Amino acid sequence: MACPPPRPLPTPLFSLEPVHDRKRRWRRILHTWCDGRPVYLRVRARRFACTACGKVFTERLPGIPPWARRSQHAEATLLAELAGRSFRSAAQHTGTHPGVLRRALLRHVPGQVDVRAVLADCPEVVLSVDEHSFRRQDMVVTIACVWPRRRLLAILPDDRVETLGRYMRGVPEDVQSRIRAVCIDLRHAWRRAIQRALPGVTIVVDRFHVIQDANRRVDEARLVEQQVTGRKIPRWPLVKNEEDLTRTQASQLAEIRERHPNVAHFHWVKEQLRAFHRAGSRKEAERILSRIILNAEEAGDAALVLWGGTLRAWRAELVAYHTHRVTSGHTEGVHTKIKLLKRLSYGFRNRQLYVRKMLLAFAPLAWLTASPHFLT
Repeated sequence: MACPPPRPLPTPLFSLEPVHDRKRRWRRILHTWCDGRPVYLRVRARRFACTACGKVFTERLPGIPPWARRSQHAEATLLAELAGRSFRSAAQHTGTHPGVLRRALLRHVPGQVDVRAVLADCPEVVLSVDEHSFRRQDMVVTIACVWPRRRLLAILPDDRVETLGRYMRGVPEDVQSRIRAVCIDLRHAWRRAIQRALPGVTIVVDRFHVIQDANRRVDEARLVEQQVTGRKIPRWPLVKNEEDLTRTQASQLAEIRERHPNVAHFHWVKEQLRAFHRAGSRKEAERILSRIILNAEEAGDAALVLWGGTLRAWRAELVAYHTHRVTSGHTEGVHTKIKLLKRLSYGFRNRQLYVRKMLLAFAPLAWLTASPHFLT
């Protein structure tokens, strides 16, 4: 049996014919750098005419936006150079202008991280919320994932409680369901904002902020006692870990305990808080914390009584440390790198530029999306 003849191909509805335009000039597009020298592409887009409608159009070149002087690869290279440098240093290294880098940063790096992409491989997460200085006393909030992966999630433009609550409420629901705990410092407003935005999520008080607050209270008691008695009381034996004291510092601490029992009482509470965080089990930690609170609230010093009330108000969040064992140590490391970048750039004035510049230093470009920010 003979095979049937092949079917004829359908006639296309339209076809393209090249249009010769000798007036169009060759364009020079910056594409990359080689041994510190710029490498340019010499391109000229072709023009075609549709045989069906007669419309003439220009072809789009892959990787080269219309009317652009730099390819997308060159823009990505500029941003990679800018990630760890100041604007002026990166401009000198690439042979461009700081204004070019600023416009590229604002054009390609939004003020947010794609939270879904960052936490895609994490079935459960623990967040950390802390603040750092933007300019002098002008603070901004840092939000990071500290478990099971350590990743920066957001830098909020200010430290207002409304801004933090709006960001937490804007987190996608599938990500909210995976948040197991949030680590913060001793700030009541943040605790209320997180409890309203993420009901049911455990709040953990960062142990380093607890000891920092304890050292501040001990030093305040030392200054008051020093002013009342007129005797100089050394500071270092009181704020340093007791097991790390030198012989001289240990003798100074023994003298403080003998002459200034009120200051020694503050120091005892601080050391007991350290023992609370070193406890091997949750039950042992609860027993130590109960002893600390009872001893502080029964003291004769009003400041010590207030301290005991603060510990009682944060009892659940303090004990939660022995369930999740997380701290804000990674977030403090992020702040250290941010301080370095601020020094390299001699500070910032534009808040949105600052947020994008810092996100560029921590998050890959694949995690930075052009979708609207949760705060907008």
